[in-house]
Amino acid sequence: MLLGAGAAVITAGAAYAADPVEIDVKGEASAVGGLVDGDAKGDVNAEIDVKASTLLDNGLEVGAGFSARLDGQQPRQFFGGGRYSSLLIGGPRGVAPTGSDAYLQGAYAYARGSFGQLIVGREEGVARMLAVSSTTIFTSVNVSNWQTDLSGINDIHTLNDFTGYSTKFTYMPPANFLGGALGGLQFGVSYSPSLRNCGDLICAPEGGFLISPEGVTLTSDSHWDDAIEAALYYEKGIRLSGKDRLYLGIGASYVTADEATLAPSSIYDDYEAYSIGLNLAFRGITLGGSVKSTNAGLASFENDGYLAFDAGLTFRTGEEEGDVAFMVGVGQSEANALGANPLDPTLYRDTRSAQAGVTYVLGRGITVGAAAQYVESKKPAAVGGPEEAATVVIESSIKF
Repeated sequence: MLLGAGAAVITAGAAYAADPVEIDVKGEASAVGGLVDGDAKGDVNAEIDVKASTLLDNGLEVGAGFSARLDGQQPRQFFGGGRYSSLLIGGPRGVAPTGSDAYLQGAYAYARGSFGQLIVGREEGVARMLAVSSTTIFTSVNVSNWQTDLSGINDIHTLNDFTGYSTKFTYMPPANFLGGALGGLQFGVSYSPSLRNCGDLICAPEGGFLISPEGVTLTSDSHWDDAIEAALYYEKGIRLSGKDRLYLGIGASYVTADEATLAPSSIYDDYEAYSIGLNLAFRGITLGGSVKSTNAGLASFENDGYLAFDAGLTFRTGEEEGDVAFMVGVGQSEANALGANPLDPTLYRDTRSAQAGVTYVLGRGITVGAAAQYVESKKPAAVGGPEEAATVVIESSIKF
């Protein structure tokens, strides 16, 4: 409904457009194959984004966009901590039949002008838009925030994307709106009225959980309301000598959501998460990392929450045909347990990862690369005990 109203406004406004409608299409795809402790595995990911916009006589740009995704390894919703760290999970990944690997990820309308930018509809929030995390040269295979995890045990997640692609309002003032010494600053806020806006069993927690003396019962009445996120990104170029500059990029965000579960307040609480990331770039070298801390929607006085970090170093000779890139990266996360809670065994994990790799540019936007990755996950014996995996992968990707 919200998106429909926004689209109607844009359609009406187009009658006063000074320029024709412009269509912008972007996309990327990756195919990964590898060996995990000697076993062959693979994964395919693809995403396409389409945006249509026009410029009105008054200088206001209006438009709409949608994105579609194919991703067999992403869960139907985003988890409150990491992929395995919490039963309380966040907003939807998109719209699709249950179990489908292909789905409509986003659909939104927007207006951009001297006031800034307003976005209404299904789209990622500002905490994800303005995020800074560990630098990498791969599209899907990473030490954290991965799209492809052939090991199946990587739980490291530093992106503050709890609201997923729920329907939301997002506002960002003009970049550099403060000017002066704070030039290079981008700020934004997003508001999701409810993360339960996508049908049965696609809300958080999944189906709902009611904990009683009789055990854990699925309900349809538990969900998250009034999710608010605020984020900023700051970039600064520092001249070192001649034309060489050291570029600094910092991203920080905060996300909160009101819990409306039927469980006792001693177990669940309002969701809160903080994330901060830093990147330093000089010539072809980039060093960066990020940290995320969240209570995962669990009562803070009985749970220390979820803490994750990643760090990486990359070197690129360029992005044209024949150029190469190298990377090393590490990550770690810890999701603490709830003591006497009957859900305890599923909640504790201590995960570490390390990766090294190289990519080669076959043509503009087309790369092929190889990486070696090691992941170790410590968890209770009730859910399988400690695991580790050594993975060698080859990734081919294309961006357009």
